[in-house]
Amino acid sequence: SSSVAQCCLSSFSVPAMPARASRRGGFVLLAALTMPAMLAFTGPVAVPRASSRVVVAAESSGSSVALVKVTKENNIATAGVLGGVAGLVLGGVWVGAALFAASSYLAKKEDSDVAKALQGVAQGSLEAVNFVDYLNNKYAVTGSLGSAIFDAIEKNL
Repeated sequence: SSSVAQCCLSSFSVPAMPARASRRGGFVLLAALTMPAMLAFTGPVAVPRASSRVVVAAESSGSSVALVKVTKENNIATAGVLGGVAGLVLGGVWVGAALFAASSYLAKKEDSDVAKALQGVAQGSLEAVNFVDYLNNKYAVTGSLGSAIFDAIEKNL
């Protein structure tokens, strides 16, 4: 009787998806979930035109413009993204999506200690991003690193 059940069950088994396809699907899902949050920081057009009055005024005054403005809306969006990334790292795509939704919802509440904590962590992470951008602009890290990698590739070819 058990051999008959094994025979019948084996004929109805579905082959497993290869690991590469499931990882690709997870990446596509992650990109689809995080794209709206990324656009919340910059809007649909991320690069201003060179003739913009804001860019010309910032360049002439010598003042620095933050990479990401630290506002309440950006804190809420960042809290959702951080929750989603933490869930993705700790539990996979579904846990990441669930934590993204939960942290986004909780960060929007007005009179909640959890919302204040999430927004505080998000604010700290935005300030860290702005500080790293400041250091990159001050010491030209990406330019130096890019030229060093390019030189190493050219030397080995």
